[in-house]
Amino acid sequence: MKKLPLLAIGLVVIASTAPAQNPAIPAYEGSQPELVQGVESGLATEKPKLRHIYLAAPDTVAIVLHAQAIPILPMQKYKKQPGDTFKGHHPMKLGPSGRDDFRNRSVVRDGAEIGGLLGPKRDHIQLHHRLVGEPLDFTWTDNPANYALVAEENPAPVKPTAVFRKNTPEMAEWVTGGVFKGTSRTDLFLKFPRALEPGQTYQIQLNPEGFPLGEKLTFKFDDTRLRSEAIQVNQAGYHPRDPEKIAFLSQWIGSGGGVDFSGVKDFQIVDDQTGKVVHTGEVKLRWPGTPGHVTNIYPAKTEKLDNPMPIYTLDFSAFGQPGRYRIVIPGLGSSFPFDLNENVWDRATKISAHGYLNQRSGIKLGPPWTRFERPRDLHPADGFKVHYTDPKIFLNAENFEGQRGTFVRIQKSILENTERANAWGGWHDAGDFDRSILPQHHSRAVHAMLDVFESNPAYFEKLELNLPESGNQVPDLLDEALWCLDLFRRLQDADGSVWSGIESIEHPNEPSHLVSQPTALIPATPQGNHMYAAAAAQMAHALRKYDPDRASDYRDSAIRAYAWAAANTDVAGFVNSPMNPPLEQANLAAANLYRLTGDQKYHDDFKSTLAAINPDGKIALRGDYGGPWGTAVYALLPDDQADAKLRQQCRDAILASATDRAERHAEYSYHQTPNPRNWDDRLGEPWDLMVAHRISGDPKFLRSLHQLAQYPMGANPNNMSHTRGLGSRHITNFDLDPTTSASPCPTASPAWAPIRKTSGARTAL
Repeated sequence: MKKLPLLAIGLVVIASTAPAQNPAIPAYEGSQPELVQGVESGLATEKPKLRHIYLAAPDTVAIVLHAQAIPILPMQKYKKQPGDTFKGHHPMKLGPSGRDDFRNRSVVRDGAEIGGLLGPKRDHIQLHHRLVGEPLDFTWTDNPANYALVAEENPAPVKPTAVFRKNTPEMAEWVTGGVFKGTSRTDLFLKFPRALEPGQTYQIQLNPEGFPLGEKLTFKFDDTRLRSEAIQVNQAGYHPRDPEKIAFLSQWIGSGGGVDFSGVKDFQIVDDQTGKVVHTGEVKLRWPGTPGHVTNIYPAKTEKLDNPMPIYTLDFSAFGQPGRYRIVIPGLGSSFPFDLNENVWDRATKISAHGYLNQRSGIKLGPPWTRFERPRDLHPADGFKVHYTDPKIFLNAENFEGQRGTFVRIQKSILENTERANAWGGWHDAGDFDRSILPQHHSRAVHAMLDVFESNPAYFEKLELNLPESGNQVPDLLDEALWCLDLFRRLQDADGSVWSGIESIEHPNEPSHLVSQPTALIPATPQGNHMYAAAAAQMAHALRKYDPDRASDYRDSAIRAYAWAAANTDVAGFVNSPMNPPLEQANLAAANLYRLTGDQKYHDDFKSTLAAINPDGKIALRGDYGGPWGTAVYALLPDDQADAKLRQQCRDAILASATDRAERHAEYSYHQTPNPRNWDDRLGEPWDLMVAHRISGDPKFLRSLHQLAQYPMGANPNNMSHTRGLGSRHITNFDLDPTTSASPCPTASPAWAPIRKTSGARTAL
């Protein structure tokens, strides 16, 4: 059997819901103008806009509307007008001198703030956001008397027995006047006394008094093509030999609660082009749901991931004929299209990995490597400076009583008369431009890439990611990981210490190539050095075959970083969270250095830190930390390097954790992760599952990995892929570079998960 690639875990994370609306991004993905008359694209800057009409249940018609918008106005050159004045916001005192600075500076014209100044020369401006457009009158929309359904072949109007509504937040922003405003997508659900008939053309007649879309809405109910939000598929597609191929049937209609689909018995798979039925299957209840349940954003490990509606499984694991298909439920509608072929995981891997290229700092982005265009940013050759901080100030907790976070530490300790010349590169984090091992743990992504590379080197040696480095002797996935790690190797001092990262004095409000905020280094700590040493040692091991000289450099760098951590245990730390526990990092560094060098001292350190992590003497994985672990490194050691008994104990711990996780994931409603603690949790904290599969080859672990991938790839209640570029509908990510330029978001920017509150209950996640 062909070995399938495991997907690289994305850790450069983008916030899920963008402030304001980028006009370069479709406002709604999924309109069907060939079946629904009058649907409109673009922002609802004037009247509300019709996006779609679909069936939420055989007897319930849903109307999708957008009302109002907060459009982004791209930055422009600032031309000072007579009388313009400037106002600073969010004052900060910087460095030992206490120099005054501000996070934002606004232009005041004719007594009103009109926008924010951008750039080191203050020569750009982004005008303040405005909430525009007509709001919906919910008194009108919620009144059944304002609607009637008329079939083309039966002109007798039918009144709905009830109208329900669901509002899903779309945009949110501080608008002119300093008021926080938001907009939403509105789904109106019209429940009728009987099911609609497939093949009919219907009109929804409207009372025109108070409704801005005219007197009627017309759609054709072709249940083989009209998409229903109730049918959710993995939009990235399925491999013919996937251990499980499933989709879901579920619908929550807001104030109307969950839809009971117990009367729906069968589903069909149809060819997307011809409409020919190629497979039929049985609809099975998976999850009964609890009416009125509210899903917590951060549920406890022991909390059952319930939902306010029943969920049904559409299992077509027995079907493997390659093609492009849709799932159809007769009398209800169709899913988004999906591919079933040998290349779906290759494509997903390439798109996911390419997201890192689009997050690179210190390089010009654009063709031929990516369609996302951005000037070179944060590079010393362009005059950008990274300053030192005073570690004695930064690391002294007494200086920050009652204050939290890295920003305030940098503000108080920055030394603006200094400069680190080689502080460039790495990946941008989230919607801002920090690059760090601590506190953001970007080396975690390096481990993820190296782990999946080691799981299947033959595959990744051939994987072309269209990088600037493509074609050299190093596999592309390693080249991408090196872009991150090379930054921290440059930040290593002669004594072996590694500065933990680069961060500005506050969250930026400018594009990366125009950052004006003072930016500085985060001091070295033993914890940060262990994290760097662990990644550098693993990189040295992976590079030996492809670039021995570079591998040797990383080996030496890792050894020196680890030695500095051992000699400086008195240096204070500043981060201790489930995302990067210090003992786990020290254990991981010792394990990787022992694998790389065979030096017994690292073996001893591995055993001593493992004992400290497990004081009861029983090796187990921490429930609040999703990896990577030194335990996993040791579990995969070859026979001639490992203590057989200790290795078996490590393997038993991995297998026990992965078995428990696989069993729990199989029980969750959409196979989603129960308790997001780390960025890659949108894939279900898969580290132990990956290692367990490598150790045992047990297909249940691969099955669990596939199950977990369904949810973030579109098989969720929002019918939305969590990675831009995968699927038909994508989360809109917050990214300052395309936001300030109003250009399209870069492909493959991943998101943690949608966190959205709807009217009455949170969207089931």
